[in-house]
Amino acid sequence: MRISRVTAGVALAAAALAVLVRLPFIGAPLTADEGGYAEVARLWDRGATLYRDIWVDRPQGLVLIFRGVLQIGSSTDTIRAVAAVVGALSVLATMLLAYRLTGRRTTALAGGLLMATFGASPFLESFTLAGELLASFAALLSLLAFAAWQRRRSLGWLLAAGLLSGCAVMIKQSGFDAALAIAAYLLWTERRRAARPVAALVGSAAVPVVAGLLAAVSLHAWWFAVVGYRGSGDSLVTGSFAHRLDLLQQSLPSTTKGLGLLALLAILGWRGSPLLVRLWLGATAIGVLGGGNFHFHYYLQLVPPLAILAGAGVDRLLAQRARLLAAGMAAAAIATVVLTVPLAFDSARAQAEAIWPGDPHLQHDAAVVRYVKAHTRPGQKILVVWAAADVYFLADRVPAIPYMWIRNIQAIPGAREGAQRALAAKEPALVVESQKPGSADPSGLTEAILSRSYRRVATVDGVPVLAPR
Repeated sequence: MRISRVTAGVALAAAALAVLVRLPFIGAPLTADEGGYAEVARLWDRGATLYRDIWVDRPQGLVLIFRGVLQIGSSTDTIRAVAAVVGALSVLATMLLAYRLTGRRTTALAGGLLMATFGASPFLESFTLAGELLASFAALLSLLAFAAWQRRRSLGWLLAAGLLSGCAVMIKQSGFDAALAIAAYLLWTERRRAARPVAALVGSAAVPVVAGLLAAVSLHAWWFAVVGYRGSGDSLVTGSFAHRLDLLQQSLPSTTKGLGLLALLAILGWRGSPLLVRLWLGATAIGVLGGGNFHFHYYLQLVPPLAILAGAGVDRLLAQRARLLAAGMAAAAIATVVLTVPLAFDSARAQAEAIWPGDPHLQHDAAVVRYVKAHTRPGQKILVVWAAADVYFLADRVPAIPYMWIRNIQAIPGAREGAQRALAAKEPALVVESQKPGSADPSGLTEAILSRSYRRVATVDGVPVLAPR
């Protein structure tokens, strides 16, 4: 494929935009997920046993990436810079995939520019180093390998597509979207001849998964952390369905701010768009729904396929010269800009309040971290009741228990009792009450232990900090 200077220039400009739109948020508070994954990676690197001494409900691939990031630097800026680079590379990969599948430069370039700007909305937490962002990049590479297989029918490309899909799953469990889309495409287009290529795809995709399983401390521990934990009560098909619908409803305003324009253009581009992209969008939607909790970063997986379809929508608008539709899309674009751009000029605390209204601890964690670092020594353990995993990482203090997320305490058998034992033994040098003890222990036992064995030594930005009596 010969690339003109104009095409290359637009592609590079789109990649640069993907970085630039994230820069205003590089100083936004580190999320509990980012900080938690980074702390798990750091403790694993220091000799802790994953899924036993330190616990996370993610496959090893994601933690390995964070271990690699920490070799570069351990600051929030470093983590966010890596996210920006991955975002830029994803834009380039999306444009290349769009061109390979459609043969239309307008579709590819428009899709890339839309993905780099509107698809990088802060309301989707696009500036964070989320597992969905990383898994989507692996999925994009998988689909590029499959596109190469379509042209050459070389087994090596098909095996590469499967291997990369397996890597996506080992980064985030919902990263099965590329493999599912490819398998569905093969079954639809190849019919009876699909058995061999699907078997090759699935077999190669299983390699990273089996490797992760065999490398774990035990098969049971790995299976529970990566599969069983979510399946037992933290997915769409388990727990209260009404609660899941409520979580979905709560996520829609932010999702609309981030994906509204792309969705409208994707509807225009749907007819005549590549079957593989439409199947891919459906597969990513299954991944988002399957998670059940509808955190804003879940929707990042929808961005690449939506961007390609939106690029096709722009191409259709240009071809048909539909002025009324174009005016409607322009209005949607202006509304998105009006809602988003002012946020780029806000303080880090104001950004946290606007993007994560349900996580007020992010507004206080910086002050808490300063206090913890000033009043404990390296090597001393602390306990955040119940969730603010970023505090452990930013303060560089070891958690007193293996669990750093509130859902761990609520859902894992024995986790709450382990926390109570650690508190009763006065293992934490400090206890940070980011949430009320009753939020994960309605029995009142944790609160009783704290009242008996700890005393309040400070209130940091409204957050009680306790020390052993």
